[in-house]
Amino acid sequence: MRHGGAIANRNVGVMDVERLVGLNFKRLREKQGLSQETAAHNLGTDQAYISQFEKGKRNPTIRTLYRLAIAINVDPAELYSTEGIDAEVIGDPKVVVISKSNHGKLTK
Repeated sequence: MRHGGAIANRNVGVMDVERLVGLNFKRLREKQGLSQETAAHNLGTDQAYISQFEKGKRNPTIRTLYRLAIAINVDPAELYSTEGIDAEVIGDPKVVVISKSNHGKLTK
């Protein structure tokens, strides 16, 4: 099966990078003990934006990604991490291949 420049087989699923970044943001925010409201305040936005971002429904600019990372006191590169899931970015950088064994969920 082919997904926008990525090849997947029966053993893997496909996740958009937006979803990966959002899930990482949520995991890291919660690890810091921060609420969505606090992260939004630190960023200068509202809680709804953070919620949409965490669900992969926002496609922020590079500058905003940097600001999001700073809002929760993490290195921006951590937002792209596949640590905690069996995943890799292949082909199209907007597609991340993940193992179906964890159903695309990041572990803490």
